[in-house]
Amino acid sequence: MDNHLYATGNSLKDQAIYFGAGQWKGRVLRIELRELQHADLGRKYAEVDRRPLDPPPVVALRLFERIGMDQESEISSHETIETIGLLCAVELIPVLEFGGGQHPTCDMNNSDSCANSPEYGSNHYMPIDVQDSSFVKKSLVPASEIARLTENVLVGSKIIQPHLIGLNGQKKLLFVFSDLSVRSLGLFRLRYKFCDLFSILPGDTDTMIQAECIGGMFRVFSTKDFPGLQLSTTLTKILSAQGVSLNIRNSARRPKKAKKQNDHGYQTKQEPEEFEEIQ
Repeated sequence: MDNHLYATGNSLKDQAIYFGAGQWKGRVLRIELRELQHADLGRKYAEVDRRPLDPPPVVALRLFERIGMDQESEISSHETIETIGLLCAVELIPVLEFGGGQHPTCDMNNSDSCANSPEYGSNHYMPIDVQDSSFVKKSLVPASEIARLTENVLVGSKIIQPHLIGLNGQKKLLFVFSDLSVRSLGLFRLRYKFCDLFSILPGDTDTMIQAECIGGMFRVFSTKDFPGLQLSTTLTKILSAQGVSLNIRNSARRPKKAKKQNDHGYQTKQEPEEFEEIQ
């Protein structure tokens, strides 16, 4: 699959859409994306040692059908939804850190600035404004810079199809970005965009973005500074148990200490990096 989503029409995010073709023909729906789990950290991408963002970002698709003029009802189970043509694309957005009047960041240890997501027992924090699509405008990141970072710095499957996953007794469509990594150091966020290729407006053939959201922040470290990996989240384990290909850790792991220098002041031959479990 091509790692580009070629939108040819205007974005319809946050709008109730009357569909003239596709599986929702003749119905009015409003579509949302919600990030259920965001990455906390990553290690800078290298050709010989590629480590994906951890934990894997997960986005839920939400569908609300318009009932009457001003009421809507959420479609609670997604078992009957045709998934062919449902795509979620991801973009990489830099986050400027404190200092010099730059954009403020969320303190992951401060409950006043971040909202904990308790749904799946995860200890991974989600900033309050993760659904705020105006974040990019507020942070003054040019669209050209986001496009450049997404094309050249973000590595992995940037457009994916959903998995049908059982959560809390219902089947939900979730997009799981399991192999993303980043070539640069720093703080970042992901922006997710959704479209259904076959559900379009009456008399229109354009591919339009039907929903989008901004995800939580994560930091990409150098190999030297990488703090290690925490145990897998409950949501990650649920996804793996239902067939999503993910690495599962039942204990935290941190890099082993670097080898000491020899008597001549030279470091011994560098071996592939190893990790030790933290009990």
